[in-house]
Amino acid sequence: MARPITEEEKQYAQELLERARAAQKQIENLDQAEVDHAIQAVAWATANEKTFTRLARMGVEESGLGDWEGRPNKRFKIKGVLRDALRQKSVGIVEEVPEKGLVKYAKPVGVVAALVPTTNPALTPPGMGIYALKAKNSVVFSPHPRAKQTTIETVRVMRKALKKIGLPEDLYVCAEKPSIPLAQELMAICDLTIATGGPAMAKSAHMSGKPAYAAGQGNSTMVIDETANIEEAAHN
Repeated sequence: MARPITEEEKQYAQELLERARAAQKQIENLDQAEVDHAIQAVAWATANEKTFTRLARMGVEESGLGDWEGRPNKRFKIKGVLRDALRQKSVGIVEEVPEKGLVKYAKPVGVVAALVPTTNPALTPPGMGIYALKAKNSVVFSPHPRAKQTTIETVRVMRKALKKIGLPEDLYVCAEKPSIPLAQELMAICDLTIATGGPAMAKSAHMSGKPAYAAGQGNSTMVIDETANIEEAAHN
């Protein structure tokens, strides 16, 4: 059982939330093209080979998990996230059903609490960050203590990409003093939680009192057909 949260941690969580909330308010009027430009900037800043290799190797060294050779290839997943995000509408009218007289408008949820696992500190923040920003949300990242420095550095790269295109850096903020009580507090006060990690983390996210998307252990199923380069697919 986690220890009780301290008053200092409560105040820190509130400060992170307020920074992210203020930044999110500043992008309320972005149009679809501007949003898509923003997520492209974040994706390319983190998925380029030089930067991602540095971050991935930093994560292996800090956490003691993964391998030096295979981890840098995960950068292609960021490009996949970007590709999927760019295919979707997320601003203004996103769907019309004339026969029922319905028009659906996209609406940001607000501030997302993103719990980052120790296994993917270089990959998970860009993935979560791209999807959140696509819908004009801001994010408070809560690192796993075992991969804290890598997560902080990854988010720093993402913030720098936002600043370069004139957007508020605090669309992405990162807890630099992570703990289980702090993560639980962030899940309770933010508008939505996205959590990736073990079963305990997933359970905690769903018990936070706020909407949550959570995933525990296990790899996704992949289908490789006869047109694929089997050796390359296995390597990637």
